Amino acid sequence: MYEDSKNTLKAIVEWPEGSDEAGWEVQIGTGEAAREDMERMARPGYHRGRGRGMAQGPQRDPNAPKLNWAIPHVRAMLTAMQSRNRAAALEHGKAALTVM
Repeated sequence: MYEDSKNTLKAIVEWPEGSDEAGWEVQIGTGEAAREDMERMARPGYHRGRGRGMAQGPQRDPNAPKLNWAIPHVRAMLTAMQSRNRAAALEHGKAALTVM
């Protein structure tokens, strides 16, 4: 799921480099879905273990630290996209990919 989110983010970051004006809403929707997935992965999941050797308590995705660094950049990218600011969207998107 982490790699899927990263690949989706790469595709979104490539889009502002072009000149397509018709795809803003689609790209924003795709970005929002990726952000939601990233936030879900960054949160600890709680599992009750049954029996010996079963982990109890919060389980974190091993990529959670990277996601926590990237999520603010993704939010800023989406805000820039909503304002149709290609340069800022590209800057924030690339920053998110850098920390991922």
